[in-house]
Amino acid sequence: MATPKVNETPTVSSLSDDGPTMITRRSSRAKKAVKRFDDDDDYATNYAVVNRRSQSDFPKEHSKERPKRKAAVAAAESIVAEDAGPLLQEILAEMTTDERKEYKGWVELESEPMQGFFNAMLQDLGAQDFKVQEVFGLDEMALGMLSKPVHGLIFLYQYIEGPEPSQNRQQCPDHLWFANQTTANACATLALMNIIMNAERVAFGTELQQFKDSTMSMPPAHRGHMLDVNDFIRAVHNSVARRIDLAAEDLLLDNKYEIGVKRKKRGAQSQKKGKMPVLKKSATSRKKSEIETPFHYIAYVPVNGQVWELDGFETQPLCIGSYKDSWLDTASPAIQNRMMLNEALSYNLLAICQSPLTTISRSLAANLAGALTLHYTFREEPTWTYPDPLSSFADDTRLAQLGLTRAAVASTPVPPAVLAAKTVEAAKKLMLDLRNEREALEAEHAAEIATVDEAVSMIRGRQRDYTPAIHEWLRVLAEKGVLRELISEIDAAEGQLSN
Repeated sequence: MATPKVNETPTVSSLSDDGPTMITRRSSRAKKAVKRFDDDDDYATNYAVVNRRSQSDFPKEHSKERPKRKAAVAAAESIVAEDAGPLLQEILAEMTTDERKEYKGWVELESEPMQGFFNAMLQDLGAQDFKVQEVFGLDEMALGMLSKPVHGLIFLYQYIEGPEPSQNRQQCPDHLWFANQTTANACATLALMNIIMNAERVAFGTELQQFKDSTMSMPPAHRGHMLDVNDFIRAVHNSVARRIDLAAEDLLLDNKYEIGVKRKKRGAQSQKKGKMPVLKKSATSRKKSEIETPFHYIAYVPVNGQVWELDGFETQPLCIGSYKDSWLDTASPAIQNRMMLNEALSYNLLAICQSPLTTISRSLAANLAGALTLHYTFREEPTWTYPDPLSSFADDTRLAQLGLTRAAVASTPVPPAVLAAKTVEAAKKLMLDLRNEREALEAEHAAEIATVDEAVSMIRGRQRDYTPAIHEWLRVLAEKGVLRELISEIDAAEGQLSN
């Protein structure tokens, strides 16, 4: 399950007046105002968040009024009064590809823009036969604008904990690929995998094909585990994460673990005293639940004449119904019913379609096959002036750019209209039509390639981590005293405005 990005990086918050400052994640406690630098401050050495206070810094009279907590004392003893600059430098350093593969966790993905990220992700996974399109409505006109065939739908919605409507889920059949979600933050990638693993007549790269072959006979829970431990897929999922994002994710998991240990300890103590443990939400948890709105992804796929709802949170899939012509007509009411459960929430719908590039390449192959047949049939006629259609493809490079090979063109069936041309005049007219059609298909192919390149370029831009450069730039400015001058200028300007 994923959540929108809300202050992902660790923040500084105050535990209490009698304890030191610690690094926590999204604390709901009020934060102290940032101290302004005076003439004696050295910004260059204090650029990082460093706690230099010791227990002796706290007022003695304060300790008399309220005894120090054990946690605060333990935290103070664990603080090392050293310059955190090297640590900050290390955590802000750019990650390498190998480091991403070695990281065993899954980072949160932003709920927007998922369309571009999924398209780039499919390219990196080696699943170029797919294209992700945003669906703006479930009416006939909106669904008709999607590239055909549509392999599946991803329903993204704000998740609210609570009982699901009673549904008769079935044991996962052998012909259906369905995986459970066994790790946090993987629901977006899991929904995508639940669709493309069930697609027919598509090609995968080596790694993805090996993953499908090795998991096809497994139960849903084992498939989810194999997805969790797959370094290749996880690295693609984490491709836009920075090192500081991974550190923040580790900190979040560590905090959750500590909370779980404390709850378990309190429950054990309550049982010893003969009391039933009562689970209560702390003020922090209540505030965080108001701020954080988790998002969840559900997949809808057509398999063997049936439409299935694949929710990684559920142990088994749900068969929505059968279909004859369009499976979207069966899936649409089920999605609309989910929307009606809480109309105040926000939703998003994505379609995993066949890439137009595949369809265009097949059309070009049929076009060239027909043109070659006409050329070899009528080239001896005196009035035949058309050159060999493949003469414009001097080498195989241009054919490869169109997703074709000479062997693929030769093995493509000839269109019936070509076989029906018996006269030179009919063949010449048809040859002209084929040439015009071929030019239009090549232009359409180029436009689609540009769309894919734009999506990939956008994600590649997000994969570039400029944090180290920005940090170094600010450090140099601080050493030169530029930041102090800027602060003085701002203070002077604020003073003039207040007067």
